Amino acid sequence: MLKKILHLFCVLISGVAWTAMLAGLLYFGFNALYGLDLFSKQTYQIFESFWNNGGVLTAKELLTLLVIILVLLLCLFGWKKMYNFKYMKLLTVPLNWFANRGFNDYQGMTAVNIKNLKVEEKKTIDQIVQERLEQERRKESNQSKERDFRSAIIEKIEQEKGEI
Repeated sequence: MLKKILHLFCVLISGVAWTAMLAGLLYFGFNALYGLDLFSKQTYQIFESFWNNGGVLTAKELLTLLVIILVLLLCLFGWKKMYNFKYMKLLTVPLNWFANRGFNDYQGMTAVNIKNLKVEEKKTIDQIVQERLEQERRKESNQSKERDFRSAIIEKIEQEKGEI
């Protein structure tokens, strides 16, 4: 519960900062391009009197209205992105960098596997295949020795039977 509250607090702070930045960009953009102060009451009174007197919107004015609507949608999109953002990852970037900076010194070393307290070096696939082939050859030779031993015993038994 506390983690969720902390996340919502981070979203609120970053969302307010995002909205303030967009509002500032919108204010300076409209002030530079059109000479309009979007945050003053007089501007909206001028819009209202223009509309009430039967004013017709031109393409430039429609584009201005479209930009205002798109900036509001961009603001909502930014809030959604900030809600899904992992703030702890952002906070731990310096710690991870500091913790991992010593690993660069050991990149040239050979890798070591520790299994059951034995130290083995990593083997390539070719080495593993060769070892398995050797094991199979040993098994085949052991089986052939067993066959030879059994056939020798059978021959000896038959010779003894023949002598009796």
